[in-house]
Amino acid sequence: MILGPWQPNLVGLPAPPTAGRGDPMLNNLKRSRLGGLVPVLAVLGLVMGCAAHEPGIERSTKRDKTKKGIAIGAAAGAVLGAVLGEGEADEILAGAAIGAGIGAGIGTYMDRQEEALANIPGTSVERVAEDMLLIKFDSDILFQVDSSILSGVSRATLNDVAAVLMEYRKTAVIIKGHTDATGSEIHNQNLSERRATAVMNHLVGRGLDPSRITAVGYGEAQPVASNDMAAGRALNRRVNILLKAKAR
Repeated sequence: MILGPWQPNLVGLPAPPTAGRGDPMLNNLKRSRLGGLVPVLAVLGLVMGCAAHEPGIERSTKRDKTKKGIAIGAAAGAVLGAVLGEGEADEILAGAAIGAGIGAGIGTYMDRQEEALANIPGTSVERVAEDMLLIKFDSDILFQVDSSILSGVSRATLNDVAAVLMEYRKTAVIIKGHTDATGSEIHNQNLSERRATAVMNHLVGRGLDPSRITAVGYGEAQPVASNDMAAGRALNRRVNILLKAKAR
């Protein structure tokens, strides 16, 4: 256990002077014993005092550890999959398409956008972070199996999504295409890219600035369910939309 920069040194500590009467040999023996005991007690007292009061030492209770575990878990979850496409969003935000950041009101800005998107039939919205939203569509609403052609229902849904994105112009838009594991990896990769591109083209056709939107295909590499059953494969065939804003 590291207690801080100060480290006790037990070697060479002198015995404190002790006044005594009687036999000099007995007095010497007492001094010898006290010389080994007093420094140890003094060191223990300093160690305990440092552990209790040293401002540079971080102490944690069971509750503290729980809070840290939650924070670490959330961060790990974000890195592992919830924010796929964030790098592409950051590239857009760094350019001139979005312009100046939103500032301190970024949370409220994303709250309102989330509420507007959640009211669109066939969609759900996940708040990934204060500055990020993930739009999800009902399974199979966008494409038929092994197809990258938008269905009639999906076009109507995407029209509503485009209207909201046009109102909230301070967000980068990342279209993320995924497939199930049916077929070869190369086929699925190409299919995911074509689907993401189809959604992107439709949104641009509805008026979105093409410089604030990009499409990314992930093939079968990011399943959200087992590919061993039809229900799982249906969940894995999906296109999500990541939205990210910037404060500054």
